[in-house]
Amino acid sequence: MTLRKLFFLLLSLGVLYGAEYDYADDLTPDEAVALIQKEHALLVDVRDPMEYLYASHAVGALNIPVFFVRPTLPPLKQRQLLADKERQNQKAYHQKKSYKPAMTPNKRFVEEVRKALNGHMEHPVIVICRSGERSAFAADKLTKNGFENVYNLDGGMLAWEKDGLPAGGK
Repeated sequence: MTLRKLFFLLLSLGVLYGAEYDYADDLTPDEAVALIQKEHALLVDVRDPMEYLYASHAVGALNIPVFFVRPTLPPLKQRQLLADKERQNQKAYHQKKSYKPAMTPNKRFVEEVRKALNGHMEHPVIVICRSGERSAFAADKLTKNGFENVYNLDGGMLAWEKDGLPAGGK
């Protein structure tokens, strides 16, 4: 097992099974909006740019990915077989399982957040992703790198949109 695979296995186990993180707190969307309004907290969307652009994003969120996600293309023969099967049966099949994601850490993540804050490591930062898992990891990473007031938006964009807060990019 490569070091990269081991890293992502440990990351996914930690995120999925409730790893203890050091960031300040999880916020509801309403609490996040209040912190943005009261203390001008920086809202950082940590998703891959394609997800940020095409799956909607919180209005005013700054996109600084914690990971870049790229699907790996299955062999042509496999794609041809599936296309032929769909054509024969006149039915679409779920193909996402054959396109495995390749996640690459953004080596400049911490540096870019620091630059966005002009070095003010005490300024409040709220991180958001789709569901709150990647952002919890990102919030912990920022905290471990000296940021003092880092929050995770619990439930991510799913919660943000559910609460009817402004979103764009679709």
